[in-house]
Amino acid sequence: MKKFLFLAAGLLAATLSWGQQMPEQLPIDPSIRTGKLENGLTYFIRHNEKPADRAEFYLATNVGAIQETPDQDGLAHFLEHMCFNGTKNFPEKGILNWLESIGASFGGNVNASTGVEQTIYLLNNIPLIRPTVVDTCLLIMHDYSHFVTCDPVEIEKERGVILEEKRSRDNAGWRINVATKPYLFGDSKYAGCTIIGSEENLKTFKPESLKNFYKTWYRPDMQALIVIGDIDVDEVEAKIKSTFADIPAAVDPKQKDVHVIPANKEPIIGIITDPEANSLEYELIWKRERLPEILANTQVGIVMDLCNSIVRKITSERLHDIASSASSPFVSASAFSGKICETSDIFDLNASFDNGNDAKTLETLLIEAKKLKLYGISDSELERAKSDLISYYESKAKSAATRSNSEFVMPIISHFFDNQTLLDPETELQLVQMILPNITADVINQLIPQVITDENLVVLYSGPSSAKTPTEKEVLDIIAKVSELQVESNSGEEIPSELLDKSRLKGSKIKKSRPYIYESTLLTLGNGMKVILATSNKDQDRIIIDVFKRGGRTLIDDSDIASFEDNIWAQFNHCSGVSDFSLSTLKKMLAGKKVSASPYINELTHGISAESGRKDFETAMQLVYLTFTDPRFDQDEYNQAIKQIQAVLPNLKTNPNYALQDHFYKAAFGNGRRTLINDETLANASLETLERVYRSMFNDAAGAVAIICGDFDLEEGKALAAKYLGSIPKGKKASEIIDRNDWFVDGEHIDDFKTAMNTPKVTDIRFYKINREYSYALETNADALAYILNMLYTETLREDQGGTYGASVYANTNREPFSGSVLNVAFETNPEAADKLRALVDEGLRGIAENGPSPEMFEKTIKNMEKSIPEQMEKISNWSSWIREYTLFGSDHIAEYEKAVKELTPETIKATALEFLSSGNRVEVVMRPEYSGKCIIFCCWKQWKYNTAKWQVSQGRQLRKYMPPILMHRRP
Repeated sequence: MKKFLFLAAGLLAATLSWGQQMPEQLPIDPSIRTGKLENGLTYFIRHNEKPADRAEFYLATNVGAIQETPDQDGLAHFLEHMCFNGTKNFPEKGILNWLESIGASFGGNVNASTGVEQTIYLLNNIPLIRPTVVDTCLLIMHDYSHFVTCDPVEIEKERGVILEEKRSRDNAGWRINVATKPYLFGDSKYAGCTIIGSEENLKTFKPESLKNFYKTWYRPDMQALIVIGDIDVDEVEAKIKSTFADIPAAVDPKQKDVHVIPANKEPIIGIITDPEANSLEYELIWKRERLPEILANTQVGIVMDLCNSIVRKITSERLHDIASSASSPFVSASAFSGKICETSDIFDLNASFDNGNDAKTLETLLIEAKKLKLYGISDSELERAKSDLISYYESKAKSAATRSNSEFVMPIISHFFDNQTLLDPETELQLVQMILPNITADVINQLIPQVITDENLVVLYSGPSSAKTPTEKEVLDIIAKVSELQVESNSGEEIPSELLDKSRLKGSKIKKSRPYIYESTLLTLGNGMKVILATSNKDQDRIIIDVFKRGGRTLIDDSDIASFEDNIWAQFNHCSGVSDFSLSTLKKMLAGKKVSASPYINELTHGISAESGRKDFETAMQLVYLTFTDPRFDQDEYNQAIKQIQAVLPNLKTNPNYALQDHFYKAAFGNGRRTLINDETLANASLETLERVYRSMFNDAAGAVAIICGDFDLEEGKALAAKYLGSIPKGKKASEIIDRNDWFVDGEHIDDFKTAMNTPKVTDIRFYKINREYSYALETNADALAYILNMLYTETLREDQGGTYGASVYANTNREPFSGSVLNVAFETNPEAADKLRALVDEGLRGIAENGPSPEMFEKTIKNMEKSIPEQMEKISNWSSWIREYTLFGSDHIAEYEKAVKELTPETIKATALEFLSSGNRVEVVMRPEYSGKCIIFCCWKQWKYNTAKWQVSQGRQLRKYMPPILMHRRP
């Protein structure tokens, strides 16, 4: 550590002539009011009107599962649940009931997360419908801070919910994570910290253990209150001081233990397998001590963050170049450099590969690490990385004025937890612009040997139990072999500077221009394309482009559909460049630019979506033009995409999740055009088919519409549209949708099957379908019904029965080619409770169909839907979508949807529930365990993404998997 810090000080002295005195702490953004109460509570307040009449309330508590004693295993997370189940001023479910009464939703606006080292409670996007809402939200946070009741009755009721949460999370990824930690964290306490806790302790812990944890650690000196929104800062500060004044300062407070990860001289090898693992992976991890927290909010901290980002970017670029080559032993790879826990940073190289390539993958990763350590980076690599960093900070500064409330929160939390910088974006940009020119290749090359060291190496292999597994000796032999190899530095390459020859484009004149819906402008170009320009400052330095035609997947013949299976099509696009440029080359050409573009083929439309910052608007238009007129169909890139699928497909097929999806596809859909990825689909797919069909769909401008929405000058938008979109060839006949009869089937279809799984679990997925002409009334009634059922099933399936972590209900209403609505209900549970919960689902829907929603539930639903309308209007992506809707169907979404919400009544919702129930169109798939053991899966209907530990680096937060995932509530 001393050597590393000496290097950091040396870098600063050499590059910026600061000397070696302790640098000063950087000031925080002056627009943020901060202070500390006498009891030790820290607060941060900021006024922001994006969106208007909304506010965020967060309580950041600087403790987590690592503070638990053995009898408290899993109780940091359990306590988080109890905060929703009764406090001093909000008995039982009083908090949720009150918040739902003003339109907030559980999981959507009311949430919390527990990590290894921190816990966060949040009320986000709360509607300030009356002045007292702020007072009540502060009171909720006040109760979270010190006055949770931890009622033994509520504790007993919550045990089942958390056990079901544990069951739902116990998948291969989680188990591999747990098995990984002893290798990475040694004999430190981090090695055994799972957050969720053991089943035995969750069933048997005494309420006193939970109360002791709360009393010991939930205290004001460990907490920060954050309030951001359309509020008066002076008033909120005064209210915080008065509301939180009754919380006493801690007397003789217990200090947090510091858990140091032990060093290792020789490599530590971890070989981890799981029967349900989907992929084969290698990770090389070099541990190092963290920079002291006091230096994080200094220029030293910024320099080190920038250096880490540069090393990470360049290393990832090199690994991507290898992965893109036909001879690559791995299918994907990346690098990471940053925080792993409070006391340790890491440098990580990771790669996924297919069976039989484990030795070559490991050898390649070690060689790349050795090259980086011996020869460092090149000037051209450094300049690309710097360009990306400058572009990132420039965009932050340009868009600062239109930041939403939520964008302020995580930087403040990182400042409180880790002393990360909290500068205003313009000052941050100026500081980065001052520092970056002084970070030379020589500076980075001095740093790299302190990151990639001869010691503290951990090598982790993970994969399915069925794969050929390396031994520890084989891994050590490869490490020894590479250490003796003579390796050469990477050679440079010429990177083209221009995407196309602009002088060769003919463009088209603007034949017509007229005002269009939502204050946009409609152009008709000489080639027949319609272009809609909608300028907006709602999201500064952001432009979104959507060029589309009608038809989509319906234009693809049955004989060609395999090549456009979702995984094949997505993976090919992920691996492919454009025109003469491979993806690897294209990424280097676009270094320093905020721009992206990709084709899409949806159910009913196909097109190209793009996004850029203001300065890269023309580059985005060039990419759109090339993607339309000069797509790239390279056999090596196609092979790489197929290789990536083949690497995981054999393992997917042994997973119960695969069986569930397969049964669902067969039960729910019609003529076989929708199938699950399998060997036959791969065999029937080809690059020739992809190219032939794509070129037929993107052959001309006939029927094409472009919507350009965002922060741009209208005249510039007209000129770029005429130049690039106007150069797309003129066509004769627009494509139209073909009804392929492949939507959800009619009639009743129940598939109740068993499959092998090691831990018993039942997954139930069901759809009810209404066939009738689309209307906004149908859509809003179906959405309202789904919201009501979500609340109802939370109460019955989760809270009353403790049988599931949550049921998911949503509605999908369509116009064409199927006109009607689909209501989906899904949940997971243990086998003993499955049929009872299935009956409760039926009973809940039947109850609404017979009696309608209760007045309380109806009122909560209306409040939530009314709340969502102005929120949706803050996003330019929604404006683009509404312009598209008007263009295709002539509907003014804002007016029609708001009108339909106002016309909702309990009777219309009751009638909609009855229509779903009596339609006779129901599909239900039930997956049950064939035998019991110790392994479980996620269900397929919704791939919930939980926040994992996030480590701050200068380019944003990087998701890492070494710490257990942060456990966060979701809307059931």
